[in-house]
Amino acid sequence: MSDLSIRLQSVLDRTASACERAGRDPTEVTLVAVSKTRSPGEVVEVLQAGQFDLGENYVQELLEKRDAVEVSGFTAGRWHLIGHLQTNKVKYVAPFCHLIHSVDSLKLATEISLRAGQQGRRQAVLLQVNIAREEAKSGAEEEGLAELARETADLPNVDLQGLMIIPPLTEDPEGSRPYYRRLRELAQELEGAGIPAGNLQHLSMGMTGDFEVAVEEGATLVRVGTAIFGPRGT
Repeated sequence: MSDLSIRLQSVLDRTASACERAGRDPTEVTLVAVSKTRSPGEVVEVLQAGQFDLGENYVQELLEKRDAVEVSGFTAGRWHLIGHLQTNKVKYVAPFCHLIHSVDSLKLATEISLRAGQQGRRQAVLLQVNIAREEAKSGAEEEGLAELARETADLPNVDLQGLMIIPPLTEDPEGSRPYYRRLRELAQELEGAGIPAGNLQHLSMGMTGDFEVAVEEGATLVRVGTAIFGPRGT
């Protein structure tokens, strides 16, 4: 068993334990292995270990990894774009991306609908919310979120599936808990405002340093890199 496989299993075990503490079914949580800056060989290794959901922050890197994996003969895998997406790059991911986590405006959502329609598919997306109002981070603000959700859900070739957050950096995982709890509350408030539950089924939150807290607060997608692949440079 490789070191990567051991780390992957550890993350899965920790996720299951967090689910147990929260009274949740572990099958409710999907692990997304974030392969930012990792080599195509490492991506193939994690696929071989049985981890099929892969996340990338940048479009160019996502395209390069996808092509390299296909050349290797490995066709399995679902690609998630978790970083900021510019409208002029939507056309590159619309043909195949499993889930775009980082929609933060109607302009971007409209472009995604247009490009997905050209490919004859509906693109699954999440709305990224900037609860902490950090200027350096993308994301819609809480005010107007219900309107953005309605307008996004009404687009013909977009499948709105929930919300995503990147909280402020903190050394203590508990520092992220209020932001994760607030995202869960926001989903509940949106449903109360008439947004269909099917458009709010996912909460993408939690990374290497705090994914267990995120699971305890209701995450259905956790985005984990270092805990799976090891420190960069290994």
